[in-house]
Amino acid sequence: MRAKFINEAYGFERGANPLKNLNIGIRSQIINWLYSMSIKNYIINDDLTIDVNGSVNLSYKNLTHFPKFIKFNHVSGFFWCDHNQLISLEGCPKIIDGPFMCSDSYLENLDYFPEYVGDDLFLMRNKLTQFTEEDIRNKCNVVGRVMI
Repeated sequence: MRAKFINEAYGFERGANPLKNLNIGIRSQIINWLYSMSIKNYIINDDLTIDVNGSVNLSYKNLTHFPKFIKFNHVSGFFWCDHNQLISLEGCPKIIDGPFMCSDSYLENLDYFPEYVGDDLFLMRNKLTQFTEEDIRNKCNVVGRVMI
């Protein structure tokens, strides 16, 4: 009798990555982190970016950055990451349909800033004080007010 490969033993497609199918690795890390942050109604895309059907509240989570494996793409509601110690927005959504709040943090630049915010944008009490509303609007299409 011939030994089975793991893909055959578990009914996975030949050539498929069994670790991905078993939720081992980065996909599993993403799921665990989203669960720990009480984020629901999400889809992990093939490129491992995250779309959230709803809002994300990461306020008061003592974050200095998002983990390297977290890369939000589209959030259909609000995205709040205020009252943290964020120094970078790497991993922040590209598209936020609702308001974006990232006040009371330590942001030093506009790198990884959202491309679109469908409502108001709040960046008060950050190191970003050297940036103007015009700088922010040149980086991001903000539908609502920009509060800095």
